[in-house]
Amino acid sequence: MRRDVVDTLLFVPVRVSAPGGAFAAVRTARPGAGQERVGLAFTGEERLHAALGPTQPWIRLSRPALLGLLRPLGIADIRTDPLYVGPEMPSVDLLEDGPAPAGVRRHAQWLPDEVW
Repeated sequence: MRRDVVDTLLFVPVRVSAPGGAFAAVRTARPGAGQERVGLAFTGEERLHAALGPTQPWIRLSRPALLGLLRPLGIADIRTDPLYVGPEMPSVDLLEDGPAPAGVRRHAQWLPDEVW
C-alpha cells in the first residue's frame, strides 16, 4: 500500500456515550447476515453522511490507528467509502456522489453492527 494512503486521515463513524460525552467507540458493520464484522472508514465527511446520515458523529483516524483499535475485537478488515450502511437500501441514487477514489472498491449495502 502506498505511504500517502496509509498516512491519510480517514473519517471514521463513532458512537458517543452521551451527548457531549468524551467516550466514543468506532462503529462496525457486517457485509451480510452472519458475516464477519468490518471497520468502516470514509475519505470525506460528505461520503460518511451520505452512507450513515447527516447526524452521524465521526473522528479522524489513520488506517493503522483504526486497525489498532479493531484488532483486539478480532476485526482485521476496513471497508472504505461504502455507499450505504443500513437495514434497507434507500430509493435515492447513491452514485451521484461521484467516482470512488482510485483503487477503492465501493459496496452498496451494509448491515449496521450493534455489537461493540
